Amino acid sequence: MLGIKRINNNASSEELCNLLESDGAVIVEDILTAEQLANLNAELDAHVTKTGPGLRNPSAEAMIEFYGQSTIRIDGLPAKSPTFLEAMLLPQLCRTADHFLLPSCEDYLLNTGQLIEIGPGESAQELHYDESAWEEVPSPTPQLEIEAMFALTDFTVANGATRVVPGSHRWSKERKAKPEEITQAEMKAGSALIYLGTAIQGGVANVTDEEKRRGMFLGYVVGWLRTEENMFLTVPIDKVRSMPIRVQELMGYKAHRAIGVVDVGSPMVLLD
Repeated sequence: MLGIKRINNNASSEELCNLLESDGAVIVEDILTAEQLANLNAELDAHVTKTGPGLRNPSAEAMIEFYGQSTIRIDGLPAKSPTFLEAMLLPQLCRTADHFLLPSCEDYLLNTGQLIEIGPGESAQELHYDESAWEEVPSPTPQLEIEAMFALTDFTVANGATRVVPGSHRWSKERKAKPEEITQAEMKAGSALIYLGTAIQGGVANVTDEEKRRGMFLGYVVGWLRTEENMFLTVPIDKVRSMPIRVQELMGYKAHRAIGVVDVGSPMVLLD
C-alpha cells in the first residue's frame, strides 16, 4: 500500500506542486494555525447544530447514498465563516491553483466550500474522481480542478479519514483501484489533504460509536466551467460586498472574458 506523502506548512510551492504532479495528493501538516482551527469550528458549530444529516433537496436519487445519510453537509461557507475567507487565500492553495489551472484559463473560481461531518455508522462512499462532475467535457482535458480537505477534527482510520489512491491521476478513467492501492489520509486537526480533481478518492465508513469526523472541503476550478456550488445563491450579495476583492473574484464576480458578464460587462459593478 502506498502512503500519502506529507510536508510541513512552510514547504515551498515548488515542492508541493512536484508532489502533486507525481502522486496526485499530498498532506500539508498544520496548514491552519491553532487560532484559525478554533475559529472555524466555533463559527461553524452553530450551523451544524441546526442541520440534520443527509441531503435535504437531492438533485438526483443517486446523490442520496453518495453524500451519505449520517453525514451533515453545509455549503455557502463564505457567508457562514469569516475564517473560511482566510482559508480561501492560503498560499498553499492559491499557488497550487495558479500552477495547475492558470495554463488553461484566465482565472479560476471557488468550486465549492463545504463542511462535511461524517457521523458514527456512516457507510463508505464510492471511490471517484471529482472531475467526473464534468464528464461531458470532451477528452483529453486539461487539469480542471484542485481540491483540499481540511481536517477540523483528527482524521483516523476508524472515524472516516478520506480514502486516496496515490498516482491514480495518471490512470485511464476505466481503471479501478485494487485494495492494496488504496490508503487513508490520517491527519491531525489543522492539516489538509490537497489533491488533484483527477485523483481517485472518497469518503470512508465511520465505525466509531460516537466520534464525528469533521472536514472542510474547498476547491478551485477553471473559470470557464460551471461550478458545483451556486455561489450567487448560497452567499448573499450583501455579504459579498464586504469581502476582499480577491475573494469576490473567486466567487464569480469577475468575468472570464465574455463568460459570466452582466449588461455585457463586469459583474463587479454590482458590488460597488
